[in-house]
Amino acid sequence: MFINTDEGWGRIYLDAVWALNFLMDGMILYLTQGITRAKTSNLRILLGAFVASCIVPVTVLMPDFWMATITGKFFYSLLIIAAAFTFVSIRTAFIQWLTFYFVTFAIGGTLVGIHFFLNNQVQINQGEIITLSTGFGDPFSWIFVCIGFPLSWLFTKWRMEHVQAHRLKTEDLYRVKIEFNGNSIVCTGLVDSGNHLIDPISKKMVFLADCHVWRNFFNNDMVTKLTGEEQMEGIENLEEPYRSAVRLIPYQGAGTGGQLMVTFVVDHITVYTSDGDLVVKKPLLGVQAHDLTVDQMYHILIHPHAAIKGISA
Repeated sequence: MFINTDEGWGRIYLDAVWALNFLMDGMILYLTQGITRAKTSNLRILLGAFVASCIVPVTVLMPDFWMATITGKFFYSLLIIAAAFTFVSIRTAFIQWLTFYFVTFAIGGTLVGIHFFLNNQVQINQGEIITLSTGFGDPFSWIFVCIGFPLSWLFTKWRMEHVQAHRLKTEDLYRVKIEFNGNSIVCTGLVDSGNHLIDPISKKMVFLADCHVWRNFFNNDMVTKLTGEEQMEGIENLEEPYRSAVRLIPYQGAGTGGQLMVTFVVDHITVYTSDGDLVVKKPLLGVQAHDLTVDQMYHILIHPHAAIKGISA
């Protein structure tokens, strides 16, 4: 169809723009559902995308219609959410509505940023670097949108998944104090639901700490010996009362055969929680040769049974 613009008559392919918006709205709603865990189905997502894309012919054919205004788009977005997701409560619907706009702005902002970056020109004038933007106000090409939008969508989805994983991880992080032979260290610990290692003789729980913790009690050479092939030599070189606190615990790691882990009976391990301090008396603390996490977020793995034992175990 032809439309009248300030620069004269122009041709617009309304069916193609409508189809492109339908696909884009569907991807945005799908990502919104993944972030909010909203109850819905693929048919509801397609219905929401169709409703969202119907704003295209309205804004093109009737630009002065009230639905093309900010207020109209506000109410229309509520209709999109109602069509795409099952209504549970006002609070849930409000979160879905905010997330829908957040995803839209995140993807759109990424596209604008890439477009602005690719249309920057750099010039050197008398030793000074000057950037000139030739992309402000330039229309996005179809190729740019068709390639850039899926890439922006994938990037936003990837970042949101990492944020969610990070948030879930930090919910299980606690401040931990380890006391051993008159020395103490405070570090961050993670409750490891997969750690069920116990001493088969004393039935004591085994906590795991990496080198960051053990360097506060031993030098680097000793830590290396206790976690390497020279375990027995390292134990023999320990001074009292460290030597008498040693316990060798059999364990089997993923993809490896049976091994012996060097652990120590420490005095106390205190886990500081919002419900009170969890004090575990005389637990076993294993020596790990490597860092427990690359980002150094935590340095000790808390045995999940510690919480079951109560405030004082």
